[in-house]
Amino acid sequence: MATGDLKRSLRNLEQVLRLLNYPEEVDCVGLIKGDPAASLPIISYSFTSYSPYVTELIMESNVELIAKNDLRFIDAVYKLLRDQFNYKPILTKKQFIQCGFAEWKIQIVCDILNCVMKKHKELSSLQKIPSQQRKKISSGKSEPPLGNEKISAEAVGVDISGRFMTSGKKKAVVIRHLYNEDNVDISEDTLSPITDVN
Repeated sequence: MATGDLKRSLRNLEQVLRLLNYPEEVDCVGLIKGDPAASLPIISYSFTSYSPYVTELIMESNVELIAKNDLRFIDAVYKLLRDQFNYKPILTKKQFIQCGFAEWKIQIVCDILNCVMKKHKELSSLQKIPSQQRKKISSGKSEPPLGNEKISAEAVGVDISGRFMTSGKKKAVVIRHLYNEDNVDISEDTLSPITDVN
């Protein structure tokens, strides 16, 4: 992108933020001044809150982004961009932390957001493929068991107290929360015992 059109850069950032469903108010004055405090919350949101897939990727890569000062946060972000997203920002870490370079910072933020959205699509489509294969496998008919496999003739369930039940009949527990309102006595025969469902 050619430099010199700060308003167009801000419009591009607004478009990307809409796609990202960014919930916070954007500090446009800070972005125009090149204040890093205006862009850091956007970057933080994109990595930590936008996508559970991207957040999981970050956790697996052992990069800590939360509870850092600005310099350490930018160090971690640049490392993450290099290692996981194959992206090298135009500005150095030191330049990004300084005030100024407004248009370049906006462009870097847009690039980061686009990288995160692209990685989200990539990771979510990888997640869908195994689940679709599982659906195909489970929807197919089950094969008859081999002679050496044993099958339990009784259904196994767990009752409400956590005990295993091996009979086909499961017992439902009815719990009534009776309380004494206006000092009315509740007789014992209003309490119901455990009843069979079948």
